[in-house]
Amino acid sequence: MEIIRRDKMPAKLLFGRNVIGNMGSIIGVVRDIIFDEKIGKLVSLEIEPSENSPINVEEGKCVLIPYRLVTAVKDVFVIDEKNLNNVTIKPSTR
Repeated sequence: MEIIRRDKMPAKLLFGRNVIGNMGSIIGVVRDIIFDEKIGKLVSLEIEPSENSPINVEEGKCVLIPYRLVTAVKDVFVIDEKNLNNVTIKPSTR
């Protein structure tokens, strides 16, 4: 059996994926990704926090989480939950 490895995927496939913490919390859902064209990298995920998310935000508001917290991407995004308190989480302007 041949294993097919895909290192690239269209951004639209990332929207709507769940975000979970590596300690088991359900963080939210990806609504958008923020890409910095100057450096050619993803810089943030726009997240709609779940009801019991450890991220405090006004209901119905999205937040930007630095992409450097992402530890894995498959069917879900996994983020380093221990470092959520060590980064600036900004409200989305949308």
